[in-house]
Amino acid sequence: MDELTREIYGNIGTVSKIVFYLCAVASVAVFAWGIWRRRQMWRIGRDDGERIDWRATLRSFCTKVLSQRTVRRTKRKAGKYHAWLFYGFVILFIGTCLIAVEEWSHRLLGTDGTNLFHKGLYFVIYEIVLEAGGLLFVIGCAWFLVRMLRKGGGDTVGYRKADLWLIGSLLVIGVSGFVLEGMRIIREATPSPGISFVGWAVSRGLAVLGFRQENVSWPHFLTWWFHSLLVFAFIASLPFTRLLHLVAGSVNLCLVRKKLGRMVPISVEELEASGKTGVEHLHEFTRTQLRSLDACVACGRCTDACPATEAGQPLSPMAIVQDLRGHFNVIAPLVQKARRAGTDPALIATPRKLHGDVISAESLWACTTCNACYDVCPLGVSPVDLITDLRRFLIGNGELSGPPAVSLQKVQRSGNPWGLPARERFAWAEGLDVPTVKTRPDFEILYWIGCSASYDRRVQKVARAVVKLLDLAGVNYATLGPEERCTGEFARRMGDEFLFQEQADSNIEVLRRYAVKKVITHCPHCLNSLKQDYPQFGGDYEVVHHSVLLSQLIMEGKLKVNPAKTGPVTFHDPCYLARVHGTTDEPRRVLAAAVGADALKEMPRNRRDTACCGAGGGRMWFDDEPAKRVGRGRIDEALATGAETVAVGCPFCLTMVGDGLKAAGSTAAVKDIAELLADAIGD
Repeated sequence: MDELTREIYGNIGTVSKIVFYLCAVASVAVFAWGIWRRRQMWRIGRDDGERIDWRATLRSFCTKVLSQRTVRRTKRKAGKYHAWLFYGFVILFIGTCLIAVEEWSHRLLGTDGTNLFHKGLYFVIYEIVLEAGGLLFVIGCAWFLVRMLRKGGGDTVGYRKADLWLIGSLLVIGVSGFVLEGMRIIREATPSPGISFVGWAVSRGLAVLGFRQENVSWPHFLTWWFHSLLVFAFIASLPFTRLLHLVAGSVNLCLVRKKLGRMVPISVEELEASGKTGVEHLHEFTRTQLRSLDACVACGRCTDACPATEAGQPLSPMAIVQDLRGHFNVIAPLVQKARRAGTDPALIATPRKLHGDVISAESLWACTTCNACYDVCPLGVSPVDLITDLRRFLIGNGELSGPPAVSLQKVQRSGNPWGLPARERFAWAEGLDVPTVKTRPDFEILYWIGCSASYDRRVQKVARAVVKLLDLAGVNYATLGPEERCTGEFARRMGDEFLFQEQADSNIEVLRRYAVKKVITHCPHCLNSLKQDYPQFGGDYEVVHHSVLLSQLIMEGKLKVNPAKTGPVTFHDPCYLARVHGTTDEPRRVLAAAVGADALKEMPRNRRDTACCGAGGGRMWFDDEPAKRVGRGRIDEALATGAETVAVGCPFCLTMVGDGLKAAGSTAAVKDIAELLADAIGD
């Protein structure tokens, strides 16, 4: 065992070693220059104040990069082989570094060339692990190469001819490494070749082809150089190919702390300094956003998950990112040149304009901001943030018209998108003894009604069901009554940041006046706005969805329910409840209490991987043709379950799913979980 080892530079002379090290230094220098050049291009963007928290960065590196968790979550087959390729690459990289440490230890310590630690049991473990890593690497490369050749990755995967050569080169690197090992075993007549199990198998094949110890030295020498030059070419080319995502994507995953559904505010000072809102020119994106363009590897996961793409709308999140990246490659050098000359980058003549030529307005308005694209991205790229920043410019430039523009005007004028007077906001409570903050000033929980339940007669039934349940459970709650206004959530995601801030300031002042600490709402969009948007402007509250509170009341025995006898029921998870805030168990717990767990029939896309109803991001106020309406696929899924009732937990979903079922000619009912629970309890 102690005698097991290998010569590190066997069959390689002094001149070859010198040339080898010169090539290594050159390739690393080109790599470093390429990364530095790309970083300088990222820096044409706005400084977003990104700072490095080293502890959080290390944690993210371990939990996101090394674990390959985000890669394996969707497209599990591709994710598995990507993980094999990645882990094989990492093992081979570490093994190469250990060899370098061994080699340079001789030089620094002046030993006689005898290996210091690369021998014995360590050598056995090293060889077996390296062989396994190389095998994983080769299998991963081969799988992706075959998928590219067959074009079996799906229409949404963005392949280029250069990618074919790239993955092919990586495969050749892996295979040539095993061929090299096989030739080494033959040349050195290794006494125990079984520890290099793949190399040993290759050596047997080479022996069949006529390779012997006496004639293998020259082929071994040529193969060694072929393999080495391929590796150096890979290192040098990495910043200039799709493999740049190894660096940009890893940095993105380690540094970005963005939460789903959270947006970055615009200050009045920023507006006064720039004279506009949003992004008109590419350099007005942040540096983090520009880096994320290079992180995108065009895997197509975002487009596969996009409800607008599924519905045939002119939107592909992957195309948005890739088109911006292509524009970035052209514009960044021009912006750098303009800044060195002291001129305004906005004045440079560009071959194509960002708005209109590169990205169409139709693509931007098609987005529902459901955040599915960002959630499934294995490299932390957020197309929805790029889209909303571009929308902000269109809104500020008066590029929106029709019903959605009218809805924004109504919010500004009347405090709600229906344009109805505030005095009618409490009409939903007619006939019920609903407390307000004035009639019950010692309340503990504020029930936020929202615009839909205030003015939409169908959704009003949801609010009435909730207050009946709260009264029955003895909850000390109150409502704002006519003093409540639209949260401005849909206005912000449509791009009207300052209309949102106007609504937020008004509501925060009212909530502060009544010392509100805890809020319950049945609308996930109001939930997200109150929980994630309002704290940016001084409004910090504990905000929960009504499913969470109702589930708690059931578990505490304050709501005693005997499940009603109903037909099959399926639950549609709202995007801003399940995906953005991770609330998936509580609605099902309420449904189990209301109709029984056996009655629940899950749709294929459920919980965090839910499908959007099509109303988010202001799409509620667009007049779409029925054939192109976002959410049609969701209706098909609901009908396929055979459910007689579709349960929802969002007023937007209640409307959209109800309209979709009617358009499909279905008689299935659509009810909020609170309505089903109230029905089960009865009078």
